[in-house]
Amino acid sequence: MPAALKNVYEEMYINLQKPDTFMEIKRELEKKLCSIDNYLLGTRVNIDVGNKHLSNKQIREIEDILLDHGLHLKDLKSNESLGLPNACEDDKSFDFEELPDYAETKLICKHLRSGQKLITGGNVVILGDINPGAEVIAGGNILVMGNLKGMAHAGAYGDENAVVAAFRLNPTQLRIANHITRPPDGEVIQVNNPELARIKAGKVIIEKLKI
Repeated sequence: MPAALKNVYEEMYINLQKPDTFMEIKRELEKKLCSIDNYLLGTRVNIDVGNKHLSNKQIREIEDILLDHGLHLKDLKSNESLGLPNACEDDKSFDFEELPDYAETKLICKHLRSGQKLITGGNVVILGDINPGAEVIAGGNILVMGNLKGMAHAGAYGDENAVVAAFRLNPTQLRIANHITRPPDGEVIQVNNPELARIKAGKVIIEKLKI
């Protein structure tokens, strides 16, 4: 296996600091992935792009390339400063009235099954479950009046004030703006209360939702 690739406890590190453009990053990633044996299928991949910043769309392209090889993106590291929120302001208690206003709020009255993808430019309220393998991408906030077991991406256009709330919050992957988080591999999390995910001090945190 090439020195740039390491497999440690079902995780892999790929160094992509050298390529200068996104096209070169994709080309180099494909080259490295083609050298990986099939027994690594399902591995979580950590990618380091150095001082380059990738857009949400570019990150999704990276994820698609990995999925084509049976792999999953766990973390994408960049040394570029993204401008974290002011620490004093971030210590304030959460207030729903402070959420940004969006012209569109879409209401979905059904469960989303595996393979289904919902994309909207504003807020979305789902009266049902987001099952594993289903995806919801919103420019604004995401509220799920059921179980969130799939992938949810709020603030997809860079809004770090967006939130994800669910009656049962147990996603396979959760994103807010450029921040990504997921539960540890193999860990089953029991959720008994409504919860809310938001950005605080530059990280995705989970809080109990008072309703």
